[in-house]
Amino acid sequence: MNRNRTWMLFVLSILIGALGPDRPSQAATIGDRDTSEARRIAESAQEAYQRGMETRAAAPEEAGVLFEESADGWRRLIMAGYVNPGTWTNLGNAELGAGRVGEAIAAYLEADRLAPGAPEVRSGLAVARNQVPARFDATGVTVLYDSVSDGWHVVGFELRWWIATASWVGFWALLAGVVAFRGRAAGNEGSEGGRLVLKSCLVGLAGIALISSGTVALDATEDAWRTPGVLVSESVVRSGNGQSFGEVFSEPLPEGVEFEVVESRPGWHRVVFADERGGWLRSDHVRVIDG
Repeated sequence: MNRNRTWMLFVLSILIGALGPDRPSQAATIGDRDTSEARRIAESAQEAYQRGMETRAAAPEEAGVLFEESADGWRRLIMAGYVNPGTWTNLGNAELGAGRVGEAIAAYLEADRLAPGAPEVRSGLAVARNQVPARFDATGVTVLYDSVSDGWHVVGFELRWWIATASWVGFWALLAGVVAFRGRAAGNEGSEGGRLVLKSCLVGLAGIALISSGTVALDATEDAWRTPGVLVSESVVRSGNGQSFGEVFSEPLPEGVEFEVVESRPGWHRVVFADERGGWLRSDHVRVIDG
């Protein structure tokens, strides 16, 4: 391994330390800034959700009201600053129970932004997406990236961060050992097997470190180059940012349809769907996940 390659690997390794596991824990809901009022709201919201789950089969309308009450509680906490994957996931669950699919997807996307790949978030998101009747088939780079990222999101963000950190620490420690071993074993033909084992371990650790740190870096920087959004009410896609412009599709799109926001103007967003078609949507019909 020459000096230039060693420095390149060193730079990649400190990237993980710079990013840090600063995303909130999935287990957190209220957290360290706990207050009696926040606890009361959280407990009331959770109780309303549980009652909704218990009554939805026998009394769906009553259950819907309870789910809305639960969603209102979680939203109040989020607006009060209790922003973490737990509160967003709970909000998504409540909105889904209330039948507000677009709002549920928006909440799950917020949770996924904070804790990429969390199983409970991905599960809720999949259920919500299955309730959206309109679908756009992804093409090109988007479908490739999404397909690959689904694979690494099987392992949560924080676990991948710790794997990357441990792998880089192990790599540099072992590299130092290889250098020391080489110096001591110079001229000793019997040490060739030991050197081969050390080099194999070194390559393995470097591979794990590069892959895990690469996925962590992509998750951490994705917000900078992707601005997802979702319809929270039925809306007409227009060819320009005004009601006078023509309709892009023959029918309004239902809530829950997702897209990427590429431009924003007062009252309107220009969006692109997964199949690369696009147009303009009214901003009051949209939730933008902009970090």
